[in-house]
Amino acid sequence: MKYTAFTITTIVAISCNLSKSAYKLKKDKLAITYANTITAAELETHLKVIASDEYEGRETGKKGQRMTAEYLKNEFIKDGVAPGNKGSYFQNYPLIETSAPQATFKFRNETFSSGEDFYFFNRYANFQSMEISHTNVFDAGYGIKEGDKNDFGNKLSGKVVFIKAESPKEFKSWNWRKKLAAAKESGVLAVFFTSDKFNLNNEKYHHMLNSPSLSLESKSTKGKSDEIPFFFISDRFYTTVFMEVGEPIEEEVLNNPFYNSIVFDYISTTKKIESSNVLGFIEGSDDKLKNEIIIITAHYDHLGIIDGLVYNGADDDGTGTVALLELAEAFQKAKNDGNGPKRSILIMPVSGEEKGLLGSKYYAENPIYPLANTVVDLNIDMIGRLDENHTKGNYVYLIGADKISQELNDISEASNNTYTKLNLDYTFNDENDPNRFYYRSDHYNFVEKGIPVIFYFSGVHEDYHKHTDVVEKIMFDKVETITKLVFYTAWEVANKPSRLKLNE
Repeated sequence: MKYTAFTITTIVAISCNLSKSAYKLKKDKLAITYANTITAAELETHLKVIASDEYEGRETGKKGQRMTAEYLKNEFIKDGVAPGNKGSYFQNYPLIETSAPQATFKFRNETFSSGEDFYFFNRYANFQSMEISHTNVFDAGYGIKEGDKNDFGNKLSGKVVFIKAESPKEFKSWNWRKKLAAAKESGVLAVFFTSDKFNLNNEKYHHMLNSPSLSLESKSTKGKSDEIPFFFISDRFYTTVFMEVGEPIEEEVLNNPFYNSIVFDYISTTKKIESSNVLGFIEGSDDKLKNEIIIITAHYDHLGIIDGLVYNGADDDGTGTVALLELAEAFQKAKNDGNGPKRSILIMPVSGEEKGLLGSKYYAENPIYPLANTVVDLNIDMIGRLDENHTKGNYVYLIGADKISQELNDISEASNNTYTKLNLDYTFNDENDPNRFYYRSDHYNFVEKGIPVIFYFSGVHEDYHKHTDVVEKIMFDKVETITKLVFYTAWEVANKPSRLKLNE
């Protein structure tokens, strides 16, 4: 899963156990037959390959990612799954790799270095060298702009603000991303975030901050220049540059020539590389409905090798990737037996998720099959572990199912009630979820095109984005059951007489 800078609030899980659904579903013996081809043993066999050290952490654009793409293609071929891109199993796409920048702030006789005194996310904004005057700095407090609560004040266009990253409990949905959007809307020039967790987060995201970033070369992609620069700064940086004896600097002091401007120096280089999505296609059996497509996605990339350690990404998102292989096998076997689904199934492992949902974004902007004919995207990301809110594996977080099509949500619940009987947890489906998981995996690029989605997820655990996310810690029975839920839901959507109803 794509990482965000930090999670501000811990969420207490609220499970919905076998909730009642308005959608009626009877057990389908054929569906059960093919769902039962999905096994924990086969899932483990695949994962031991792609999450091994040999695959070098599957970093986008690197050798391990290409090896994984070849493995997925060969498994599709072995199962008889047809290529999904005009005779090819690959949808290649161009990327721009930007090197980890050399960046400093200089104030009077002091230099503040990236990775020590401040950090920033190079891929999210169009950073460049700049000079900031002390007289142009504004304290926006918590940076909240909601109803009567407005920390931004007036006439902030062209100013630089510093904002507290954490929020009071009553404004828990206001994470740094939401605050950044409010600042941008107010015409702010740049944002400095202060945080009680600066040292912790600076260490936690060291690997990301010191590695190259990727962006789509496509001109149709939203450019970095649409964003404003933003930085997370240490207490020393904040105190030295913005404070005087622990108090905000008064205007008359700021106007004193003794205080120099703050100078930001930034240097990086770019080069072109290539990555690919992998597409396996099971054509529908109904002459009229086969032009409608059910897409099932998971990202097969991970973080690669960092400081000499292989980040295997067994759960993130090795579990989703191997689930796709089992789903492809199940649907293809049904087709081979003359029982294939009426609508077509596109099984699409995508790359570039860890670098900004790039592969799914490229497909959404350059679809192989018309988006107007795309019925749904079922996206799987991290389904093999327990998070801190659960002690047993019989659950799955469902995100987004009701947001575009309530009928999809009803089919999902009916499929679970009829077959898999998992605890369906909707905690992260809340609009005010500060983790914003709805926006952080590949399904969201389909959401932006108005396509219904379900995001299947088991939550973040202690090995998330660490080299300790390994195969030995995966609960394969859990992966099997969730994969079967995806199958049953896709089977019903693919075979129902009418297309999914969209919310009005």
